[in-house]
Amino acid sequence: MTSVYRFLAAALLRVALFIIACLSLQAPAAAGSNGAFRWDPAVMRGTLENGFSYYIVPVKDGARQLSMQLVVRVGSLDERADQSGVAHMVEHMVFHSSQRHPEGLREYMNSLGWNVGTHYNAQTNFERTLYMLAPENRPERISAGLDVLAEIAGGAQIPEEGLARERRIILEEWRTKLGLTERMERQRRALLRAGSLYPERPTIGNDESIRTQPAGTLRAFYSDWYRPGNMALVIVGDVEPAQLVPQIRTHFGALVPAALPVRNPASPALSAQLRIARIQDAESGTSQVGWVFRFASDEAQDRAGFRNRLIDRLAERAVRQRVRSRAAGLPAEVESLSSTRGELGGNVASLGFASSVSVSGHQEGLRQILLAQESLRREGVDRQALAAEIAEIHRLNDRSLEVHDKREAASWQQLLVNAVVEGRILQDPKQKQAEVRAIMASITPADVEARVREWLASPDQLLFLLAPGLSPLRLPTQAEVEALRARIAAEPLPAPLLAAPEAPARAPEPGPAGQLVTEEKDEKNHVIRWKLSNGDEFVWHRTSDAQLRFAARSAAGYRQPGAPAWQWQIAAQLAREAEPATQPPGSLSRWASEEKLNLNQEQREDSLSWSAQTTAARLEDLLRLYAARQTASLIDAQALGGSLRQLARQIARQPASVSAALAREMATLRFAATELDASPTAEALLALQGEAGQAQIEALVRQLSAAPVRYFLAGEIEPGVLRELLVRHLAGIPRDPAAVAAEPLLQRAGRHESRLAIGIEPQASVRAIGSQPMSWSPERAAGVAMLSRAAYRLLRNELREAQNGIYRLNFTMTLDPASGRLASELYFTTDPARIDELWGRAQRVLATLPARLDDALLETEIRNMKAAEARRRDDAASRFARLQLSHARWGDARYLADSQHLLDGVDVRSLRALAAELALTRDMASVILLPAAAGKGAGQ
Repeated sequence: MTSVYRFLAAALLRVALFIIACLSLQAPAAAGSNGAFRWDPAVMRGTLENGFSYYIVPVKDGARQLSMQLVVRVGSLDERADQSGVAHMVEHMVFHSSQRHPEGLREYMNSLGWNVGTHYNAQTNFERTLYMLAPENRPERISAGLDVLAEIAGGAQIPEEGLARERRIILEEWRTKLGLTERMERQRRALLRAGSLYPERPTIGNDESIRTQPAGTLRAFYSDWYRPGNMALVIVGDVEPAQLVPQIRTHFGALVPAALPVRNPASPALSAQLRIARIQDAESGTSQVGWVFRFASDEAQDRAGFRNRLIDRLAERAVRQRVRSRAAGLPAEVESLSSTRGELGGNVASLGFASSVSVSGHQEGLRQILLAQESLRREGVDRQALAAEIAEIHRLNDRSLEVHDKREAASWQQLLVNAVVEGRILQDPKQKQAEVRAIMASITPADVEARVREWLASPDQLLFLLAPGLSPLRLPTQAEVEALRARIAAEPLPAPLLAAPEAPARAPEPGPAGQLVTEEKDEKNHVIRWKLSNGDEFVWHRTSDAQLRFAARSAAGYRQPGAPAWQWQIAAQLAREAEPATQPPGSLSRWASEEKLNLNQEQREDSLSWSAQTTAARLEDLLRLYAARQTASLIDAQALGGSLRQLARQIARQPASVSAALAREMATLRFAATELDASPTAEALLALQGEAGQAQIEALVRQLSAAPVRYFLAGEIEPGVLRELLVRHLAGIPRDPAAVAAEPLLQRAGRHESRLAIGIEPQASVRAIGSQPMSWSPERAAGVAMLSRAAYRLLRNELREAQNGIYRLNFTMTLDPASGRLASELYFTTDPARIDELWGRAQRVLATLPARLDDALLETEIRNMKAAEARRRDDAASRFARLQLSHARWGDARYLADSQHLLDGVDVRSLRALAAELALTRDMASVILLPAAAGKGAGQ
């Protein structure tokens, strides 16, 4: 199912999407008086006599597979009231018996060696059904792919006995979609798309419909909508279109055309009223206020419509910029303020405002939203910012031909499928470039301001509030809202609260220099290792890559003695932004931002690591920043207070969620409870307020930076330059060789199982985590990865194909070099009535895995691993990871050379020998979730 419009989603990526949209607008299919838009000449397209259309884009990328997609313009929105979920059920059933393949298309594709998810898949959403094939780029496999898609398009049988089996799979798919996300989305959809059929036509359908829809109803739906004029074939890959067209005609030319049923309207019906509503769920920790204007959008298929859509996008950007200016400084009760524009279906769009607020800040959040709206009405748009945005669009439009020529296959697939579904064309890039120039030259600031005011004057409005869990939430009355809006309109507009002025950018001063104590060269692997005078170690893998990869790793994880884990995590977070005491607060961060230095940090239970990518010319600045963060002794009191307040808000908002209870229960089963891992209380957070708390966290920051570090660098740089940088910036960082290293938790031995009847949805789940000692080597780790995939296939075959009891299954096995332990994890959901049966079957598969592994399965996994390994050998990121792994394990770079022969000795016999060591069910913690008793655990 495609995701519906999510008003509350964060707007952080909207700027980039806006620019991309402006330059990727799908041109109208037919123009008005200004002349027709031409199709992109890169697209070979045509329509058969029966109305079936095809689109072919040859992409000469040398890929071994190509994309073949059958688009059927029908989805759940086209269902009648008594057909809930039928479009999706048909999508499943066309893979059963067909005219040319009575054994079933799935069985036929499996006989070709095609796997679901890799070589074939399908999706249904509100507006379309999509069938996707990725066959090998060979003539016989292309022909087989066309055969399969032709059978889907017109040869499906949909037998009653096949439906009886498939119902159980569809029901399990329905169960996997249950949960907090779907419950919240259902409420949003009902509010945002009120007046349409979207809330009433969930693509997956419902429990009752899936269980009872007769095969005859599915066959009638298939007959009504799977007609050649309602379908299109999209092929993208390294192909010759002229050779494909006769095959397309042969496979699809016999499809029988027919008139389609009348479609249900997609556009929500607008109304002249303000609706006020709440969105809440027992497990949601969200606290927000949202305001939405709904209005008609211009979908005209001509140049005027194109111009209107460009104005819409400029207006959306102008609104966002004005809202951002008011969000620079907000009252304490309001954490953020944002805006976004979205499509709600058909020709209806929306402009939304959202404020994230404290648990008691809804009134102030509403006030800030109304102030932002009033600011837009009175002050209009920021002309300078608008001019900059128009200039940026022109700049990107000037590059649009270059971008077009570099378009990859995945981008072509998405653009073409969207065009087919929406009835648009992909315009000739040269013509589109000229159109954008001409249209943008005709758009004035007054046009944009008029559009914004038009949106804000829309009478169809929605105010909704979200509060954590089921906490009390009083909705304002319409009279109260209108009174507040009237007061704001009558009063002088308050100036936005100003954020603290930013500190001037200032590069850090170099710290004390050190020395290179020793130098060791590994000529075979092109590696040099230096011992620094502070005890740190630096490993350089000299490659021809111009892009340098940098990493620094210590044992300063969050499970150290002396403080609970959450305090170490706060300390690491603040260390990432720490400032030297010798320069103005904020100046280092400002410099790093202006220089676009991106130094990533990750803290795990037993390690603290930093990573970055840069060039030889920028490496010194990167090392200066790293050294400054390591030696900084001053943390920002405001940042500390912000971190503590954020934690406090999370605690206050955290409802008694099922997921939190499951996590606590699993931790209890796997590990002995310790004070180090306890969550913070309100009292503990309060104790860190003030100077004493700051001093305590600063002491932890110093302890983190005192841990000895091993550095890694891969890429091309002059050796003499690198030596000088190490002496100047890294060798003098103070370290403590006696620093205490953090240690990971080890799962306790034995079987430990718990059942929690606290579930909100009518589903049961199993999560089982196993751990066993196992010696590590690269070859054994690769073998475990192959056995993991084989075990997954056996579990899937047993629980889904044989028992029709699950839809989604996760299973992984990994061999950890640090702990010398094999970890396994299994998760699936199912019907509560079948949980014991399927969990028992899953355990038997794991317990008897060695005996179930047949040669064909193992040989398949060996081939797949060898193909993946061939790709990894040329991958810079993989080589860099292996450099680090080799030094962590052996203290040298031997794995760089040895990995070239990693799989030389792998065969079926060696995999069987490794499998014989597995004891996957011996030491295992498992938590089974069951639905709560009737009347308990209600989600809404």
